[in-house]
Amino acid sequence: MEDARYQELVHKDRAHWVHPLHHPVAHQTPILVDRGEGIYLIGHDGKRYIDGLSALWNVAVGHGRTELAQAAAAQMSLAAFTNNYVGFTNEPAIELAAKVVDLCYPNMQAAFFGNSGSEANETNFKAARYYWSIKGRPEKVKIISRAESYHGNTLAAMSMTGMKVYYPNFGPRVSEVIPAASVEPKLSGGGRIDPANIDIDRMIETIEEEGPNSIAAVIAEPVQGAGGIHPAPPDYFPRLRHICDQNDILLIADEVITGFGRTGKWFALEHYDVLPDMVSTAKAISSAYIPMSASIWSQDVHDTIISTDPGTRFMHAYTNSGHSAGAAVSLRNLQIMEDEHLIQNAAARGDQLRAGLDKLAADHPNLGNVRGLGFMQGFDLLQDPATDTPFPMEAGVGGKLLAECTNRGLVSRIRLDSYLLAPPLITTEQQVNDILNIVDESVRAVIAGL
Repeated sequence: MEDARYQELVHKDRAHWVHPLHHPVAHQTPILVDRGEGIYLIGHDGKRYIDGLSALWNVAVGHGRTELAQAAAAQMSLAAFTNNYVGFTNEPAIELAAKVVDLCYPNMQAAFFGNSGSEANETNFKAARYYWSIKGRPEKVKIISRAESYHGNTLAAMSMTGMKVYYPNFGPRVSEVIPAASVEPKLSGGGRIDPANIDIDRMIETIEEEGPNSIAAVIAEPVQGAGGIHPAPPDYFPRLRHICDQNDILLIADEVITGFGRTGKWFALEHYDVLPDMVSTAKAISSAYIPMSASIWSQDVHDTIISTDPGTRFMHAYTNSGHSAGAAVSLRNLQIMEDEHLIQNAAARGDQLRAGLDKLAADHPNLGNVRGLGFMQGFDLLQDPATDTPFPMEAGVGGKLLAECTNRGLVSRIRLDSYLLAPPLITTEQQVNDILNIVDESVRAVIAGL
């Protein structure tokens, strides 16, 4: 594409398109993506980039999968979408509901479909309240979340999100949503969460302060993603499950990022041997080829919701719920994951990526706090890893590392001075080595320039 065409498109973009997390200062010279091939993005100028975050944690099977385009076309030629309100149904969505229940935790029974992770969390928020109301306990309305968590950007989902950067000018938040550790989170190492912020004791204190009889559910990510890739400690979810059981509180697992293979398991709480009551999923369910999400419910939750008389039915709906073409694409996407053993590949390549980052941490005096689960890994740039001392914020080392990696052909995201990696599940051994080499060179360049 000629430079004049690029300038024309960017001018039109800046004039008419308000992007997510928008500010025009950050959108002067955007990467204009022409196409994707496997784990690569190809820009308007022909430059190839490794997609180090699977777009936004979601293109699990890689870019340019003609099988998914064909699945969409085949269903669209029959019926792209039909009314799926009660009294109507369609075969792809029926099969997808059965499939996600089968792949999910053994206590799961049914799914409600939406279009995004925010919608999946909104649905579970409402379903938790509905559940307790039907149980004769309508006072149980509060949702407890965690500091530095991310649950979406609609009003209720934003209110569940524990990252305060999303709050300004959108208030007031939904008052019945309370992030545990709601004080300003302690950040060290350029963005690493102080363990106190994900300490189960802080959650217990919050439940006691709010009163368990007022709490409908706790929502938590097995691995905090946008907050900087922070897996919960090994004992966190077993203890949280016990606390919820003791206090009649539902446990919602936000697996919008971790669901469908990202951590080397179909769902991430398998690592903790814990069964939630509700699961929020999106992203990898369709690898983003068509927007799709699912709120998955245990048999107990499902039985309660369908046990009411028609006059008190579950009055929750999205126009595109159970989208026929979206369901067909999602089914084909999950079949690809099974046929190509991508969950196993995510586990193996995740181990390789972690080992490689650990080696880089040993080689680089300023690289530390390597952490993650499966194919979801992060690290910090630190002034002194031995004392966990961050660089001054004005040094901007996170942004500099992001730029150096991008210039070398690796795109991803940062959280302050943390660099986040979650490549497509199809990534090969050699491609992981390519990622590590770019990170190595980029870290050296950033430190040399300070």
